[in-house]
Amino acid sequence: TMSGFRTLHRITTDDGDSSSGDSPIWRVKFSPCRSSPSSSLRLLAAGASNTIKCYSLTDRTDKDVNSNDVLDASAMNVACTESLISRDDHQTNSSGNNTAVLGYAALDIVRNYCGADDTAGNEVVMASKLGGYVCVWVRLDPVLKEKGVVVAEDIDNDDDENNSCGETSSTIHQCRKPYAEFKVPTATGTTLAIRPPTLGNYYSKKETEILVAMGCANGAVVICKSRILASRPGDNGITRSASSSSGGGAIVGDTGGDDTVVMNFTSFNNKEDDSNNNSDPSGDIIATVGGGHACVMSLAWHPTIPNTFVVGRKDGIVDIYSAHTTSDDYYYGNEGLNFRRVHRLVHSSFPIRALSYSMPDGELLFAGDDDGKLYSYDASMALPSGTSESFNVASPVKLVACALAAHKGWIMNLCAFPDGNKVATCGSDKSVRVWDCGMGLASGTPVHSFDGANEGWVWGVDCSSGAVGSARLKLVSCGNDGSMQVFSCGE
Repeated sequence: TMSGFRTLHRITTDDGDSSSGDSPIWRVKFSPCRSSPSSSLRLLAAGASNTIKCYSLTDRTDKDVNSNDVLDASAMNVACTESLISRDDHQTNSSGNNTAVLGYAALDIVRNYCGADDTAGNEVVMASKLGGYVCVWVRLDPVLKEKGVVVAEDIDNDDDENNSCGETSSTIHQCRKPYAEFKVPTATGTTLAIRPPTLGNYYSKKETEILVAMGCANGAVVICKSRILASRPGDNGITRSASSSSGGGAIVGDTGGDDTVVMNFTSFNNKEDDSNNNSDPSGDIIATVGGGHACVMSLAWHPTIPNTFVVGRKDGIVDIYSAHTTSDDYYYGNEGLNFRRVHRLVHSSFPIRALSYSMPDGELLFAGDDDGKLYSYDASMALPSGTSESFNVASPVKLVACALAAHKGWIMNLCAFPDGNKVATCGSDKSVRVWDCGMGLASGTPVHSFDGANEGWVWGVDCSSGAVGSARLKLVSCGNDGSMQVFSCGE
C-alpha cells in the first residue's frame, strides 16, 4: 500500500444490476466526459451480453480513502445507472424471444468537443459486435442539459430514452437505444477506435461526421463515417446542424418559437430516415488502408498528430499509418485522406493485442504481445522546433525499452495514465500491473502488481482521466468472471 495503489471496490452483478449474470466482460472504459453529480465517475462495461452497462462511481465522503486497509470495499458508492442496447436487442427483449447473444467485442468513448475546456462535450460511445455491426450512443453534456438544450432526435421520440430493460422493480434503470447503427461487412468487429474529435481542427469542411476505424481479417483497416456530427471549433459544445445553410451553425433553430436551443446529434433526420430504424445500413466507408497483411488485433489513434493511427497484427508486426507526412502537408496540403504506411515495427513475432499511445502528447507508443513482452517506443515524431503543432511522421520511431516478462501469458490490454508517466497492463495470468514509463519498464519491474485481480483472464484495463469526477485517479479491470475491480492510483 506504500506505493499508493490498492484495491477499492469489486463491482459485481449485485451492484444495482442483476440482468447480466456472470457473463464475461471484455472491455471497460471510463468516460472522459463530466457527469452528474460532478464528483462521480462514469464507467462503461461491454462483454458477452447484449447490453453495455453504465455505472456511477463516487468516493464515500464518510470514509478515509487513504486508510491502510488492503481491501476496502466500502470506499466507493457504485450504482448501475443505465444500459445501452441496440434496437434489435431491445425488440427481442420486449418480445421475450430467445436469440443468440454475440455481445460487444470492442468499445470506445470520446468527448465530442474541440475547445479549451477539458471536461465539456457530449459523450459518444461506439461498440461493435462480431461481424462488424456497430451501435453509436450519444449522451448530452449535463451542463447543456441544465441550460435547457434539447436534442432534436429525441423530440417526439421519448420512448427511446425512457424504457426499462426488463429488470425487477428493485433494479430498474434507464435503457437507451442508439442514435445510429450501421454495419461494416468486411470488419471483424473485434477492434474499433474513434478518431479523436478533440482535434477538431483537422475535420475539414467536407468532413462533418466523427470517423471510426475498424480492423479486418485480411489486415485492412476501414475508416467510415459514424453518422454522428463532429464538434467544430467555436461550437461551444453544441454540435452543428448538417442542414444549416452556412455549412453548420452552432445553434439550430428553436421549438415552437420559444427560447429552447435544439441541437442535432446525427447527420440525418430520424423522422424522415426510417431506414435507420428498420434496417442495418452499411457504413459509409471513406478509406480502406493496409490490406493484404496479417489480421488486425488492435488499433489506436495518435492523440495529437492528425489522421495518424497504429495497428497491431496477428504476426507481431506493428504498422503506423498517416494521411500527412508533415505538419505543413497537413495545414497546407490536400484535404483528402490518402493514408500510407510510414513505419513498420518488427520486434515481436507474437500477436499484438494491446496498443496505446502515452497521454496526453503521444510521445511514447506501448505494445503488448502474446509472449508477455511489453514494448515502449519513442513515437514523438516532433520537429526540432518542439511546438505541438509541428510534426514529421517520417521521423524515426525507436524502441526505447522492453519488459521481457511483463506477464506470464498473453497481454490482453493496456492503458496509459493521463500524466504520461505510467502505463497499466492486464493479461491472461489473472494480473494487472502498473509500470513506470522510464527505467521501471526497462528493468522489467512494475511499480505495482495486482495478482489475481480477476478470477480468470483479465481482458481489459482502463484509467480515469483525472479531469472529471474525483481528483484521485482510478484504475479498473474486467475479466472472464464477469466482475470489475476498481483500484486507487494515488501516490
